[in-house]
Amino acid sequence: MQVNQRLYLLSLLQSSGLQRFSLHLLFNALVINKLTYALPAYAGQLTVDDKNRINAISRKAMRSGLTLTAFDIDTIIDKSDRKLFRQATNPGHSLHHLLPPPKKTSTYRSYQLRKRQHPYLLPTVQYSQFKNCYINRCLFKYV
Repeated sequence: MQVNQRLYLLSLLQSSGLQRFSLHLLFNALVINKLTYALPAYAGQLTVDDKNRINAISRKAMRSGLTLTAFDIDTIIDKSDRKLFRQATNPGHSLHHLLPPPKKTSTYRSYQLRKRQHPYLLPTVQYSQFKNCYINRCLFKYV
């Protein structure tokens, strides 16, 4: 795994006397970016065991003194999903055509339902893999 190689590189830099704040910046640049690259695409397929292994990387780096703060993969997934979904709702975005049509407002009856974070129709989901794809995951998560 390339993340272990990067952690080894950071430990070599630490043993050569690099300051802790500089190690933290390098940890974010080398490890966090490696883990979060294309995260919205594969986050729905991560199992609990996979998430635990990723969080173990954070704990290992924190114990070794390679970073100042620990991260949680669930918060990183949520943050990246929200950011990309907000951008995808822009009509000029390349993912916008994948979104379902907006929900039509009915003038016949006005229901007093809670306000949703998006105006899109929710698709009918029969399979968990379909629900775990990025667009559907965001549609159901940010209802």
